Amino acid sequence: MTHNAAAPSRKPRRRGLWAPFVVLAIIVLGWSIGWLWLRGQAEQRMDATAVSMKTRGYDLSWKSRTFSGYPFRMDVRLTDARVAEPSGWALRAPELKGEALAYDIGHWVVVAPAGVVMTRPVGGDVAITGQALRASFAGFDQYPPRIAVEGAHLTFTPAPGAAPFPLLSTALLRLRVYPGPDDQAAVQFKADGAKARFTGLLGRIAQDRTAALLWDARLTKVGALRGTSWADAVRDWSQAGGALTVRQGKLTAGEALLEAKSGDLTVGIDGRLRGALDVAVRETPTPGETPKSPEAAAAAIAQALGQDPTLSATLRFDDGRTRLGLFDTGPSPRVY
Repeated sequence: MTHNAAAPSRKPRRRGLWAPFVVLAIIVLGWSIGWLWLRGQAEQRMDATAVSMKTRGYDLSWKSRTFSGYPFRMDVRLTDARVAEPSGWALRAPELKGEALAYDIGHWVVVAPAGVVMTRPVGGDVAITGQALRASFAGFDQYPPRIAVEGAHLTFTPAPGAAPFPLLSTALLRLRVYPGPDDQAAVQFKADGAKARFTGLLGRIAQDRTAALLWDARLTKVGALRGTSWADAVRDWSQAGGALTVRQGKLTAGEALLEAKSGDLTVGIDGRLRGALDVAVRETPTPGETPKSPEAAAAAIAQALGQDPTLSATLRFDDGRTRLGLFDTGPSPRVY
């Protein structure tokens, strides 16, 4: 009887066990190379932007710059960062932290942990600090890009010897700028829990009360808003027929109200607003105090008669002055 010889035992192949790890290593290596390439691109674009701005009289600079965030983010940290334009407006920050997702490098979120200092060409520096101050930038292939600024519990402190700033503090601040169709752009501003130091009509409305501000407007001919400085850009925009259409504007302080319902504004050669707005006004003088304006007196009479103290009127900006109906309420706001 013949016995078959036992088949020699085979060693298990290890190729199949190592294959997933090899593939993973290739993916990690490729992602790492891609992240380093993105970092280099971000660095080159920042440097190129700084050089380009300098040739046009602007300034974009920083003392030191570090990148981090591997593997899924692109983080950049700047110390002593500064951006300025030729007419004298500038922002500087002791520290800025920027972050973008590695797969969406065109959308940046920037945080200023120590606040910023705003320089005014006339008026001096204003320190802006608070619990949170951040901005978001996206859509750099459009003009203007999408910009969103948010701040929580901000305080605005002029430097010693500097001129007062209209805002003293805000519980919440939001600013949005984004492009629209037909060479338009939208500007939205909101401030809640604001302490302000306004002059003229706004000062009478706000007085020493906590106020809420809202501004929603559209700009036309926004492509012409370019120039070697802010003043030059506004002049070119005005000469091109640019206008600002107010969709909603409101200042409320307690029971007092100033609401802009509609109107178109432009900027004159003196840098001040021109145009007219349809507004609603309700002034509430302090109990026992004599009304300081005809509008406040009329509102007080209407309130005493049990009628709605809100008055409708036209707010005009012309010849460098602001007029509510027949009454001069102060200088027209200056844009540059």
